[in-house]
Amino acid sequence: MRRLILALGVTLGLTAATPSGVAADVSLTQTNQVILSCNDGHSLVLLVDSATLASLVADVASINSSITGLSCTLDTATVDPAMQTSDWTVFDYNPSGQALAPRHSPNSMPATTPDSGATWQFQFKPNVYTALFTTTDRSVTGNDFGKTLTDDISVSGDADGFVTQHNGGAGCASNVPATVRFFFVSPSASGPSTGSPPAGFYTQFWWSNPENMLLVTGKDTKTITANMGNPGEWSDWNGQSGANPAVAEAFVEATQRVQSIGLSFGGVCFFETGVTPTPNTFTGEQFSSSFSAS
Repeated sequence: MRRLILALGVTLGLTAATPSGVAADVSLTQTNQVILSCNDGHSLVLLVDSATLASLVADVASINSSITGLSCTLDTATVDPAMQTSDWTVFDYNPSGQALAPRHSPNSMPATTPDSGATWQFQFKPNVYTALFTTTDRSVTGNDFGKTLTDDISVSGDADGFVTQHNGGAGCASNVPATVRFFFVSPSASGPSTGSPPAGFYTQFWWSNPENMLLVTGKDTKTITANMGNPGEWSDWNGQSGANPAVAEAFVEATQRVQSIGLSFGGVCFFETGVTPTPNTFTGEQFSSSFSAS
């Protein structure tokens, strides 16, 4: 399934090369949090050093000069040290539906762990689309090649079900069910791929496909599993299976250098467009996750 086709724009202090040849201005020298937000409802979070950031800016400029017609922004204005902790972080779309905001402050209803880390949980917010639930914990990141991801997931509360935003599009039916599935990021795994331009950009991001849990009721449980050693169980940003020879090497590289990992909320066609309880008048809908990589 296709995740995104992009034309990227860069904002907030980070400029990319333009078709007229203006050079990128990248002066950041430490690890930076980067939020890549796209007008079709997808948004992704990375932690990058200066070299990777420069490469990302070049990719952004290349895509921005293409004729794909969609647009994104690359935001480095907010560098959140909490992204580098072992905590699980919830990311919600802001009201524009195109940028992510992490829940870290006590007033933001961040994720909690009632049993010292075995299970993490958070509450969905009415009228807010939750997109990601991820961690950089070293016990589940780094070299995950060949490991099996397992997550015992439950949702509970008084909602009738869930809806996702931006669930239509080319080749996608409208009113598709909401889902949650595995997701991981590996900024070092930019390699040959399909799609243009630039092909290698897409192989930094991977979703379990088809493994997922359908979010069709407000009360449900399921255990999902995915094998990090089986490329056929994953697809990249451009919708290419990890078993495709064009991306197989990049998939292996990605699984050996996982930066962040966790869960992505979306539909059965677009995997990371966010979900929210329905009807939106309900409160107290809770998500619980017991995630492991072994």
